[in-house]
Amino acid sequence: MTTGMIAALLATLLAGVSLLTLGLMRGRRRAVAASAAAEADTLAGPVAEELAARVEGLIAEQTRAQSDALAGLRADIQHLKSDVEWLAGERMIEQAIALAQSGVEPDDIGRELGLTREAAETITTFRKH
Repeated sequence: MTTGMIAALLATLLAGVSLLTLGLMRGRRRAVAASAAAEADTLAGPVAEELAARVEGLIAEQTRAQSDALAGLRADIQHLKSDVEWLAGERMIEQAIALAQSGVEPDDIGRELGLTREAAETITTFRKH
């Protein structure tokens, strides 16, 4: 064996050991990274569940508040509707009384104001006296 041949064998052996060491180091890094990711996943599970529970609670609270506000609005609208109907009824009766006092027939009062014939006759009967 010549010196050149020994040097070539040693260089090849050294290159093989270097590549083997480099491969082992990369494998160790991957294993460490994988274990760190797995550890982060195990820690993220409870944190994610806690955050999801908080968000659900906030959404439920907001839904209840909006439902309460909507119920209040419905009640207010219902009161306004009944007030408008009462005022319209009062105005209609006043007009029917005025027409009855001026001598308009009950059928004409009913047609003009949208009252039933019986209601117009009743108003006419009581307002003529």
